Amino acid sequence: MIKSTIRVVCDAGPIIHLDELNCLDLLGDFQEILLTDTVWKEIKRCRPSALEKSDLSFIPSPGKIPADELLLTMCRIFSLDAGETEAFGAYGEESTGYFPYR
Repeated sequence: MIKSTIRVVCDAGPIIHLDELNCLDLLGDFQEILLTDTVWKEIKRCRPSALEKSDLSFIPSPGKIPADELLLTMCRIFSLDAGETEAFGAYGEESTGYFPYR
């Protein structure tokens, strides 16, 4: 299988629930899946088996609050939790991905 060159940043929810459905392999097309510290800990607490999938490339990434003031404001308006906010912060550090808010 040819993997996409896109690096993605993921929150805990999709990984936990895809693993519950035995469908975590749907993420196998991505070269790397970045998980912030908070997201990693949440997955490890709720669904540790998901992090043990050897065919997926989960990459730990330091959690950061978004530097972009508009994005940070949106995170607050929608009452996003720490993991979700850090995922958006990590996305802001990446030059690839899809989030068309600009």
